[in-house]
Order: sequence, then C-alpha cells, then structure tokens
Amino acid sequence: MLAWFRSHSQREQVYLLAAAVAVVLYILFMGLWRPLSGMRDEMAQRNVAITEKLVRVQTMASELQQLQAGSGGKRQVNMNQLINSSTTELGIRPTRIQPNSRGETQIRFENVNFGQLLRWMHRMENAEGLLVREVAITQGDRGGLVKATIRLGQGG
Repeated sequence: MLAWFRSHSQREQVYLLAAAVAVVLYILFMGLWRPLSGMRDEMAQRNVAITEKLVRVQTMASELQQLQAGSGGKRQVNMNQLINSSTTELGIRPTRIQPNSRGETQIRFENVNFGQLLRWMHRMENAEGLLVREVAITQGDRGGLVKATIRLGQGG
C-alpha cells in the first residue's frame, strides 16, 4: 500500500491524504456522532414526556388533597373489620394484619393478583375514605402475582 502511495506524484499524494481524512471524518460522523445525537434527542423527548406526566400526577395529588380536606365529618372505622371484609369480597387474603400505635394498620400480602390488589387499594381510598400511606410491592412467585406490604391510615 505504501509503495502504491509513493508511486503517485506529490500533488496526488496530498489529494489522496485529504480524501482519506475526509473519509475518516465521514465515518466518524456517521458511526459515532449521528447515533449519539439521535440518542440525545430521544432522551430529551423522554424527559419532556416524563415531565408532563409528573405535572399531571402533581395536579391530581393536589386535587386529591383538596377533596380530602374538603370532606367534612369523617367516620372512624374499625380498620381490621373493614380490611377483612373487603379482602374477602375481592378474593385476596392478607397474610398479616398489624395495627400500630399511630392508628395505622400494616397489611402484608403474599402472591396476590396485582390487579385485585390495585382494586382493593382503590376501594380503600375512594370508597372507604382511608389513606394508603405506604406501599412496597415486589414480584411474586408467578406471573401476575405480587408480594406487597401496605400501610393504611385514617383519611385526612
């Protein structure tokens, strides 16, 4: 290759070097810069979408707080009885129900259907007026099943 290069005149060698540099720059641009630029643009779009979702969630949380603050005479409920009856109705069984000194109750579920668990939490907050204060969910032993620890408290 070097012999072929030296067989050309000095002027042609300069042209060949300039062309080689141009090809290398083109390959770098197409192989590195362009994909990185595309990934940056994609990430920026994802950030915008996540920011929009965050704004919607914050708006909904604010509305929820206003609704909870606006609801007048709240009834005190026997949480254990309510938890037992509601889980039985939805066909999910808690493995542990543990009240604490702050008037909250911690409920542990093992291998419960995720959809049923969400329905139950929705019911606790919307129909029964309790607050889901803390949720920890991990994958269960089979698909669609989860293990969860939920802390419920009195609303407002």
